Amino acid sequence: MTAPDPAVLARIREKLATLGELAAEHDSGVVIEGPAPLEPIPDLPGVAEVYSLFGRIEGDNFRFHAPKEITSPQAWAAFSVDPDDPMGSPLTVGYELASVPRGLRGEIRGGDPVYLDLEDLDVYYMESSAYVYQYEHPDEDVEFTVIAPDVATFFDEHVLGPRYPDLVATVLGPAAAEERSRRGRHAGEYADNWRRLLIEAGLSS
Repeated sequence: MTAPDPAVLARIREKLATLGELAAEHDSGVVIEGPAPLEPIPDLPGVAEVYSLFGRIEGDNFRFHAPKEITSPQAWAAFSVDPDDPMGSPLTVGYELASVPRGLRGEIRGGDPVYLDLEDLDVYYMESSAYVYQYEHPDEDVEFTVIAPDVATFFDEHVLGPRYPDLVATVLGPAAAEERSRRGRHAGEYADNWRRLLIEAGLSS
């Protein structure tokens, strides 16, 4: 496990600045909170460095913010792996929001999580029902999808870049990735405000 390429961190920072400016100009409905510096966690090279670049990112389908376990060295020291967790107590990278009613998004942190594996730092997704099943049947294989090899690549390519539609399709299904607005000022455009913002910034299609 190695720290992310400084060029990737710089690229993420630049993308966030561009998206933040566009979001403010057009009242897009997305949330991009400014940098929230965190102390590096030696056990998780690159993770705190990436989350230090923003406080929260939120669009129609996802919400991302730093896992509570890495908000300070003390929080990380207090964290322990649950020996009964068949997935090794992964950290939560972010949450899907499509399953959460809009009126409750201020009270509910999110729906299904996207996870960070603590051993190899892969970012992956598995349905909550599959996670529960794995608890009950730890000796059986469980279905999950590795999305990115590390957090920096995940945000650079899948949250802020051209592979965002793949992220939506993986977590919410292909239909959600291609859903279009039927009425209003965005009629005919993608229903997902985050995807519309990425397209406007020239970061995705």
